[in-house]
Amino acid sequence: MRIEGERRFDASPEAVYRALTDPEEMAEAFSAIERIDAERDEWTVTARPPLPGGFRLRFSVRLEKLREPEHARLLAWGKSLGGRISIDSSFDLEPDGSGTAMRWAAEIDAAGILSGLSSQALGPAASHQAERALERLEQALGTRAR
Repeated sequence: MRIEGERRFDASPEAVYRALTDPEEMAEAFSAIERIDAERDEWTVTARPPLPGGFRLRFSVRLEKLREPEHARLLAWGKSLGGRISIDSSFDLEPDGSGTAMRWAAEIDAAGILSGLSSQALGPAASHQAERALERLEQALGTRAR
């Protein structure tokens, strides 16, 4: 399943790029993330997705194709309770006046118990979580700029 979107930030591409590739800022932006252990471009993420059952997922995340401040790819994969999920996401940034325009996309693949969530349920939930995270990131960037 593919989700994608666009967003504008009132911050420089460098600031947005740092926020999107910094594990601490990502943990603050995504409310489902409970913990990130990071070593350079390899992270281990523990998350509690907003899905029925209240289970935890443990993800491995690798940052690739890093072209600061314009592009990055984040690959994530994990499993829990007889299910697995993988996410291949990327973003592109470009200056837009005094701010930054962002285009993002993610391919999500689920198997096992997690595949029982139909794309009709998983797609909107994933899009909603991504938009909420980007809103929190935008607020944090705006607070820092002031």
